[in-house]
Formats: sequence, C-alpha cells, structure tokens
Amino acid sequence: MYNLVTTTQKYIKEIDMGFERKSQPRAASTMEYENLTEGEHEARLIYVADLGMQNREYKGEVKPPAQQISLCFEVLGSTIKIDDVEQPRIIWSKPFNIFGTMSGLSTEYDYFKAFVPTAKEDTTADWESVLGEPVNIIIKHVHKDGAVYDNVSGITAIPSKYRSKVDKAVTTEFAIAGSEDVDSPAIKTLFGLAKHVHDKRITGNVAPAKEPQPVIEEEVFDDAVPF
Repeated sequence: MYNLVTTTQKYIKEIDMGFERKSQPRAASTMEYENLTEGEHEARLIYVADLGMQNREYKGEVKPPAQQISLCFEVLGSTIKIDDVEQPRIIWSKPFNIFGTMSGLSTEYDYFKAFVPTAKEDTTADWESVLGEPVNIIIKHVHKDGAVYDNVSGITAIPSKYRSKVDKAVTTEFAIAGSEDVDSPAIKTLFGLAKHVHDKRITGNVAPAKEPQPVIEEEVFDDAVPF
C-alpha cells in the first residue's frame, strides 16, 4: 500500500488563524444550512484522508483492490450551524484511487494538477505540500428521496495571479492521515460517502493493484448531512 504520509504517521500543519475545528458530529440535534449554488466555489484543502484498501468491481468483473483517498475542503465564506454553533463549512470529495504514481487518465492526476499545474504523469502526488492551498471546487446538486445534496464534481486551478487574493481558511489545523490514524482530524471529520468507504476498508495485508484500472463508477453521495 502506498504510504500517503511520507514523513511521519501523521502530519499536521498549524497556522495562526484563531479557529480550531472540533470533530464533525455524527448526529446533531439541530442543523441549519442552505445548499451551495451549483458551479465554482473558492475553497482550501484542509484534510487528506487515506481510506484504506478497497475491493473493486467493474462491469461485473472483480478487479484487484486499490487504495483510495478523499480530499476535504473548507468552502471559503460559507458556514453552517450545528447545535447553534457556527462552523466553517467543509465538504469531502468522492473517494478516488491512488497507485503510487499518477496516470494521465486518473482522477488523482486531474485533481493534483489543479494545485500544481506543472505536475507530470508517472510522478507521485505530494498531497502534504498542497495542504492549505486554494482551488475552485465545482458543486453539482444530486437529488435523491426528496433531498438535495452538494457534490464536488470537479476541481479547477485558480490562476497564479489571483491566488494571493483568495481568503484564508478559518480552520487552523491542516492534516493528512493514514487510514488507521483515528486521532487525526482528517479521520474524525469524515462523513458521507468518504466515511462509508473508510468504514468498509480491507483490514490485514492485501496486494494492491499495480497499474491504474478502468474508472469505476462511484456511489452517489447520499449522506444525511448534505454539505
């Protein structure tokens, strides 16, 4: 399995901004929010979570297990109230496969290039180096069972000449964590599809896929907390 955390088992980058995020409640008694509008929203990457090795199937054919990760963004200028406490609004990307080096057709390559436009194929994405960096996330609404959910359908780069003008994150603690690093905020705040995938990770030793496989359609984000 590819070691997502390259220097230590847990990497935490602190900045002096004055807000420390608590773990996202699994079940809140009250929650106040509005859906984000569809389209681009400025955001900063605050967490990267290793979701572990995942069993895969594509068009009825079993594929070798693959490691998956998810990215968590703070949506700049947007908040949500949980039990009357206002918090910065966060959203997790759909989980995606990583293979140690990036294929030009992979989601990881597309997403990492939004942070590092000069990134090359067949290199390793250094997610640690882009924690706290700004991008545009593209929000698409998913309608299910009478509810509307916000999905991150893509990530695009912010031109370098505008990056210095993007708001800072309110979150003070950026983190990248392995799948078993349960004390990290990057694992504690998982919700929705990202949490579901993390919960069903394979435990024990398993041989990962060595090469990118055809893209597998991912589950629709249908968590009860649509933000």
